[in-house]
Amino acid sequence: MKEIECRIGDWLFNAGLTGFMNIVGEDNIRREGQSIFFDVALLDKFENRYFDYFIGEYEKTLSWYKIISYKDEMERHRETDFSDFDESALERLNDYIANVAKYYLKSASYSSVYSLIDNTVEPTEWGKNLAKVGQLKKKETFDEKRAEIIQSVKQVYVQLDQIIAFCMEGKKYLAAKNVIYTVIKNGWNGISFLNPQTKEKDSYTDYRVTFVDPVLEYLEADLEKSKLNCSTCNAKIKNLKLDLSFMNETGFDTARKTSHVWDFNNDIAICPICKLIYSCVPAGFTYVYGNGIFINDSIDVNTLYTVNKKVRNEILHRSTDSLTQTSPYRALIEAITSQTDEKRQYELADIQVVRYENETYRFNILSKRALKIFRQSKGQLKAIQRCGFKEGNLNINFYQETVRRLMNNENLFTFIHKTMYLKITNFNNAYYHMGHVGALLNINTNFLKEIEVMTDISRGKIWYISKSGTEFKDAYPEHKLSGFNYKMLNALKTNNCDAFMDIILNSYSYLGKTAPSFFQDVFEDTETFKTVGYAFMLGVNGSLENNENGGDNNEE
Repeated sequence: MKEIECRIGDWLFNAGLTGFMNIVGEDNIRREGQSIFFDVALLDKFENRYFDYFIGEYEKTLSWYKIISYKDEMERHRETDFSDFDESALERLNDYIANVAKYYLKSASYSSVYSLIDNTVEPTEWGKNLAKVGQLKKKETFDEKRAEIIQSVKQVYVQLDQIIAFCMEGKKYLAAKNVIYTVIKNGWNGISFLNPQTKEKDSYTDYRVTFVDPVLEYLEADLEKSKLNCSTCNAKIKNLKLDLSFMNETGFDTARKTSHVWDFNNDIAICPICKLIYSCVPAGFTYVYGNGIFINDSIDVNTLYTVNKKVRNEILHRSTDSLTQTSPYRALIEAITSQTDEKRQYELADIQVVRYENETYRFNILSKRALKIFRQSKGQLKAIQRCGFKEGNLNINFYQETVRRLMNNENLFTFIHKTMYLKITNFNNAYYHMGHVGALLNINTNFLKEIEVMTDISRGKIWYISKSGTEFKDAYPEHKLSGFNYKMLNALKTNNCDAFMDIILNSYSYLGKTAPSFFQDVFEDTETFKTVGYAFMLGVNGSLENNENGGDNNEE
């Protein structure tokens, strides 16, 4: 039996290599150092493994699942003889009929494979014959029409039984259509089942003909006299026909864009084995709503596979919450901060993080410094997972914004200022309290200490300064607090230490008290000034009971 070797390469090939391991299963390959080895026999019916992986991992996000999952509610109502069927159940049924069953049954992607499932039926017609039930006229109530409505519901349930049974029988093809357009298309496009001109209805066959069969032919070919080499693995190839033009955002049409290569003569071509591996890139990334993440920790194959497996499990399987745009960021941090291998501890090298967002790839180097900050701030990061605000049409999430800034080696002061300002102006779309802003300040302090621009302020001192702010608020006239807030925040935003201290000294003088000694620290440097200032303003604008900073308030 012929054994094939594939070695770690650049980030895109590594994503494909990780995807291939995910698809075939780690027990079916041999991993040694920076290489994987597998038997050619593993490619038998590989197209089935390919789609089974995507369908299995993303099943509950698919429109196919939306159709068949309603069966559980139908069975529940039947078991109780519709005794618990109320007006809200009727609303759910009608929403399902209009926005799920009818909508998806008429879709072009679904209707194109109906004949592969059962060519004796017309599911499109089933959808057309479905209609909402129990529509109440003016002055009619659900209770008055309940008996009549239940009879109509029982009749439409029979129609839905037929539709759901057909979709369950056709899972192989219908769910495959879903993952093609929601997952696979994120990685590559334009060929095989993603070629708009393809005449092959069966996506499984289309994939095998495009990616698997050429590998088997290549392994049997005599390449001894070939003078060309694969640009990825350096293996001998017959010609330059295979290229990376099908890969999103990285490949290019070698026939039309010759300016992309040296001297306008294309020499970038790949072997069929590498092309198969590149087709697995969507399986190497983990996607949420079209956004994906891949960690190119390529010290060896085991590490590459393991860390991405942790991210995938955290996002798709272990999360107790529904999937959100924040899920990839949270999974990334969970995966790297839960590392228990003392020999590795993610300290040997910086890690490349590749994100697929808004149909383009974005790259960050997750430095050893950033990893340490994430570990130190694990509690605070957990506290801000659900926090955010809406700015125009954009939803800004604390967790996502914080991780993004730290990966870019940026401090959080401007973000802290904005969140504090929005909160004290009673902004309607602010979903957090001052304790969450305090968590941001503590994370930022960890960052400043790690880059060694501020070393003297502990989390305990921040809590003490915030407590002093609360005591000031309790003593200061309430009608003057609004003006005090605006002046203080403006001084912090403009780095005006003198104006800040004038306001503090005048305000404490008004109260007949001496300003706390920690205000002397503001003259040390800009970072200390802002940290002390925002910590004090936290206390002025939020109660200590809400300070969810993820740690012991008395820590020194």
